[in-house]
Amino acid sequence: MDARFTAEQDEIRRAVRELLRRRCGPEESRSAVDTPAGYDPALWTALAEQLGLPGLALPETYGGVGCSVTELALACEETGRVLAATPLLGTAVLVAPLVLALGTEEQRAGLLPRMASGALTAALAVPPGAALGLTGDNGAEWAGGGRAGGVQARRSGGAGGGVVGGPRAAGAAHSGPGGAPAAGPSAAMKWVEPPVAGPRSAGAALGGPGGASTAGPSAAMKWVEPPVAGPRSAGAALGGPGAARAPRPSAVTEGAGAPVSPQLSRATEGAGLPVAPRSSRSAAAPSASQPTHLARSRPGDQPHAPGWRLYGEVDQVLDGHSADLLLVAAHAGGFARSRTLLFLVPGDAAGLVRTRQRALDATRPRARVQLRDVEAELLGDEDGADVLGALARTGDTAATVLACEAVGAADRVLEMTVEYVKQREQFGRPVGSFQAVKHRLADVYVQLQAARSAAYFAAWAAVHDERRVGGLALAQALEALRTAAAEGIQLHGGIGFTWEHEAQLYFKRATGDELLFGPAHRLRAHAADAARLFERAEVSV
Repeated sequence: MDARFTAEQDEIRRAVRELLRRRCGPEESRSAVDTPAGYDPALWTALAEQLGLPGLALPETYGGVGCSVTELALACEETGRVLAATPLLGTAVLVAPLVLALGTEEQRAGLLPRMASGALTAALAVPPGAALGLTGDNGAEWAGGGRAGGVQARRSGGAGGGVVGGPRAAGAAHSGPGGAPAAGPSAAMKWVEPPVAGPRSAGAALGGPGGASTAGPSAAMKWVEPPVAGPRSAGAALGGPGAARAPRPSAVTEGAGAPVSPQLSRATEGAGLPVAPRSSRSAAAPSASQPTHLARSRPGDQPHAPGWRLYGEVDQVLDGHSADLLLVAAHAGGFARSRTLLFLVPGDAAGLVRTRQRALDATRPRARVQLRDVEAELLGDEDGADVLGALARTGDTAATVLACEAVGAADRVLEMTVEYVKQREQFGRPVGSFQAVKHRLADVYVQLQAARSAAYFAAWAAVHDERRVGGLALAQALEALRTAAAEGIQLHGGIGFTWEHEAQLYFKRATGDELLFGPAHRLRAHAADAARLFERAEVSV
């Protein structure tokens, strides 16, 4: 194996470092994170137009440069050195590979060239930690742990959509609370003004504590009686006062009595909603803090066009507040172990609410994404797509890139600290000449070189080998960055603790990345599970 970098790879690193040296100093980084977008658009344009960084690992067919993950990882090592706040991770590392792997030809041709040029930024909306938790063979955490339970997907076809995996009768309406279906024309949902702001009154509309609606303080939901009476008696709309409860909640009927799958009645249980006793489930209302997949209609709404609707929320979405496009992972089936699909959601979609969250590391801006009956486009084909496998491969690739980024940050901290201890004098000599200081810096150097070797091997293996070692490399790199950042602050003395010095920014990056992508012991545990190191086996004696 020839582990040396090619002349082209060295040139990519040199060009990226030179541009960032001119355009992304400490003051520029601080100013960028305070903007609404959380990054400098001018720097992003320069990286895209002058270096082609967003399309570095994309095929030339779709406007990319045609390089591999190795080159992208080396470029990110340079962005990590200066803690550059850009949408590169979300756009080029997380979303673009998934669109390339799973998207239809029309979706690839429409999205990838714009991502490669930097005109379109994207974010992957998955539960916190899930993007890099998929380092196993088939993304078992998604299927077994219900990690995607925060977002549910439903078909919307005609006036009444249906739940995938739970067949409905023709013309069936959306389900009501507790999974019981609305009784066709005899029940509806309506947006109304809340009667009183504050404590919940009897029969308060759906919402959180105090009767707050998920749509904000100016709107709420309740079951109302339609103008025309249906098969039920007046005032007996399902979920309202005097409602007639079906004799068997697991096999309710609607319309002319067509049976509905038992999965429908379990839909709210799998979505993470509070489960009421069966005797009172029809009157139970889900908490606003939990994801809900009630189909809501507002006055004047038109029937949904055929497609998909998304319901729920996701926390800690990288660049989720500013991305032009969201790629959302959702369960399509109404319960936690149903299949996972990916959906494309424009940043300006109706019903999409994005709130920037405060983060320990401001150079990695993140947001809470709430989807309230949002129309979405399925990524790729519904049948035959290995979504979990693609997510697992993307997670390992992202771990590799992040490992190189952490190595770059640790290298910069060590370089900065060595320069400082050479200049600072104590007792008439530089503090760097003291043996204790030398030993501490030597320990950091050894740990950094080990992490660099692991990160470079992971970048090589991502292209030439089938083994997934990105998680192990990231664990090594995060520990090296944490050690380097802590020692850097200590050896800088009092100035290292000040807000004005950049040493604290690297410590925040180390801690923030461990919280978001790690911790290191969990990454190693995933790698051990994938390699089946601790599986029980019979041993003959």
